[in-house]
Amino acid sequence: MLDRALAAGRAPTIAALIERGERHAGCASSFPSLTPVCLSAIATGRHPDGSYIPGLTWYRRGEGRFVEYGSSFSATLVEGSHAAINDSILNLNHLHLSDNVRTIFERVEDAGLVAAAINYYVFRGRTRHPLKHRPVAALARRIGVFDAAYGPKRFYFGELFASDRTGAPPNLGVHAANDTHAAAIGRWLVARDGFDFLLYYLPDVDTAQHRVGPEGALDAVAVADRSIASLIEAGGGLDRFLGRHAVVLLADHGQTAARTACDVRAALGDLRLFAGSIRSVPGDTQVAVASSNRICMLYRLAEAPPARELAERVVALEGVDLTAFVERGDAVVLRDGRELRFRRGGPLHDRRGTAWTVEGDHGALGLITDGDEIAAPGYPNALERLDCLLRCVNAGEVICSAAAGYEFVDGGGSHHVGGGSHGSLSADDSVVPLITVGVDTGGLPAEPSITDVYGLVERHFGL
Repeated sequence: MLDRALAAGRAPTIAALIERGERHAGCASSFPSLTPVCLSAIATGRHPDGSYIPGLTWYRRGEGRFVEYGSSFSATLVEGSHAAINDSILNLNHLHLSDNVRTIFERVEDAGLVAAAINYYVFRGRTRHPLKHRPVAALARRIGVFDAAYGPKRFYFGELFASDRTGAPPNLGVHAANDTHAAAIGRWLVARDGFDFLLYYLPDVDTAQHRVGPEGALDAVAVADRSIASLIEAGGGLDRFLGRHAVVLLADHGQTAARTACDVRAALGDLRLFAGSIRSVPGDTQVAVASSNRICMLYRLAEAPPARELAERVVALEGVDLTAFVERGDAVVLRDGRELRFRRGGPLHDRRGTAWTVEGDHGALGLITDGDEIAAPGYPNALERLDCLLRCVNAGEVICSAAAGYEFVDGGGSHHVGGGSHGSLSADDSVVPLITVGVDTGGLPAEPSITDVYGLVERHFGL
């Protein structure tokens, strides 16, 4: 999509940054390639095994309920809007995100620098910020939802949080207002030299793709490009701006067209399925199905069939590309009647330098070997991404990735058929642009990951 926008002249600012810097091929998102997972990966430098964030919706074993970060309005009703509001803002950052890692905001500010975030969902920092509007804060306290959060020193998030009066127009997150709202705040900050590190998030391209599909979202790319240009103009033009600031520009994930809906529950009809804490008791159910966009996770509850049996059932469905699970310490992948097993350590190395032992049918992931190097062109950074999700404490025992053109029905029965979707292991959902200007990228692996951005920032500031 970026290449189409550049060819059409719709992204002149990004084109100028590429000309001044470097575009890195083959950068891969985290897995699943969903917003909370990928934003956590950027903010912490870790995949789900380190961030503990496994999806847009997932089953929280200790509480016997689904966590829902916003798959759809109908999905939020499964657990109730009260829980969803707390989950998507407060709990994501202050309960679910691992305490064993420091966010990039914490890392930067612990070194005495000033960090800023605009509309970025994973924002945990050291400074307490009350809700922006006092009447809203009072209402929040009355109904028992969050009225404050900890973020970076300079923190702006829609109409909820604003550490400064910037004069930005109101932003309720509708009518593609996020990016123009972010631009107004960004201009204000750049003009005042108000940060050492800024994470500037422009989500309206993603929103447009969900609505009209990747082919129809070039207008949104143009808006994002103008929003980036706003910062450069406030900094006195490109030369002066780049004389003061280094830039890392990337996406968190890709998107593909969603043409057909797939309900994983069709393969599990004889089992007692958890339908949410309002309607089900975990001890009386066997499997919790957490599906959203193009990823689904199966959680084994009371008297559940083995993970292999569940994986074999689901992978037979039209619309499921592959399933994965852990067996005797190995990660196992099933696809097209083929089986692959792998584990860390061994004679093979991926393009990031990680060692692996791989057994079984390499065709299950389309693996190609060149000497002792192994890669999966159709599934970028496949071994690392699969392994890190399967080892996440909050992930399901069985992972299901959707086939091309398919999207899984979420817990509320909703989907994006007719628009765009993401979340799978496939390259179309997972390969993202990565552009750097004024940043030392000598340590980047041959196959970059969005998790590498954390290290780029650390090295740039000498942390």
